[in-house]
Amino acid sequence: MKPDSDKLIQLGKWLFWLDAAVWLTFGIWSMVRIRNGGVGSPATLWVIAILMLGNVAAFLWCSWAIQKQPGWYRFTIIAILAVNIILTFTDQFGIFDFLTLLLDVILLGIMLILHQRRSNQWL
Repeated sequence: MKPDSDKLIQLGKWLFWLDAAVWLTFGIWSMVRIRNGGVGSPATLWVIAILMLGNVAAFLWCSWAIQKQPGWYRFTIIAILAVNIILTFTDQFGIFDFLTLLLDVILLGIMLILHQRRSNQWL
């Protein structure tokens, strides 16, 4: 592995942790809103909060998996990022959506660069 790839892996790892922290904050905030009588069906709000916490778990897994060599790890990480990017546009789009979208697009770029470098390393 090239030293610049190691730096990209470390940057990606930190950005995945940041993404997980953002989604954890959103998840906790959503649960507080439910407790305080947020607008909407409580069941729907709970599903959304649980999905946010699932996203936290997915991004923590990605922060671990980015360091691994098998190709299926890279493809799974790219799929997780792609789903997050697509789902960003399925709801109202605000500043927080833009920030998570920007973070996910940067991470997707890092993953695509790492994938290309790892695919060519045996040539």
